Amino acid sequence: MELKFERVSKNYKDKKVLKDISVTMGTGVYGLLGPNGAGKTTMIKMMADVLRPDSGQILYDGRNIRSIGDEYRAKVGYLPQEISFYSNFTGRDYLEYSAALKGMEKSYTKKRIEELAYHVGLQNDLKRQCRAYSGGMQRRLGIAQALLDNPEILILDEPTAGLDPLERVKFRNIISAYSNDRLVLLSTHIVSDIEHIASKIMMMEYGVIRYVNTREEYIKMAKNCVWIVKMSAEKLVKYQNNAVISNVIAKEGVMEVRVIDDEKPFANAVQTAPTLEDAYLYIFNYLPEKARR
Repeated sequence: MELKFERVSKNYKDKKVLKDISVTMGTGVYGLLGPNGAGKTTMIKMMADVLRPDSGQILYDGRNIRSIGDEYRAKVGYLPQEISFYSNFTGRDYLEYSAALKGMEKSYTKKRIEELAYHVGLQNDLKRQCRAYSGGMQRRLGIAQALLDNPEILILDEPTAGLDPLERVKFRNIISAYSNDRLVLLSTHIVSDIEHIASKIMMMEYGVIRYVNTREEYIKMAKNCVWIVKMSAEKLVKYQNNAVISNVIAKEGVMEVRVIDDEKPFANAVQTAPTLEDAYLYIFNYLPEKARR
């Protein structure tokens, strides 16, 4: 299975939100990583056939998804960034309604809802009204909706928003187990959401995909550019606005600061191995824009 963007662009009024996007995806988990406003949501709405490109095309196994129509959309599970519920719907009502819209058989729907409710931890809450759910519970219900009919292509926009740390771990485990022989795209600005489950990560900025690499390849890009510096709290206050800092830990009155810099920032700085988050900060703060194209 192959999904291919060929020079896809999208404008909103006079603003070009996507600029000649070309990328090919196959089976596995893909991460779409970038700051807010990078164009991630626009790209995945096009992938879900919710929006159409102004130019270029999106191909599923060599066929334009616009010409495939319903046949393509039936293969897609989509979790949007914002989920809406009818105020009087229970969790079960919402999933049954979603299953009906997807054309699922009633005999299969009941079994599938019970199965997914268990996986997302809502098995005891399906009779409650959605408006009484917490933000995290609503997100988990949305994830169950996206998985209802075992889609070949699963598209998740900021899927862990509102989830607590344990729920995030459970979510990653669900996606890892689900991704075999399927294409999963996770759009996020939270590095930890995709660090350990994405086989390929796309870094996006200003409507352009700058890189498509593995986690290990990104980390190599930031080699020799991550430092641990110990300083006072007062010095940190003066320094932090002019530096790229990925983490700060207070230890017995001393600040242990993790600094991203392509040169040694202080005489007492000690070089350390980069993480994917370090690499992300390095790429978007130190590589010139023309080098990121």
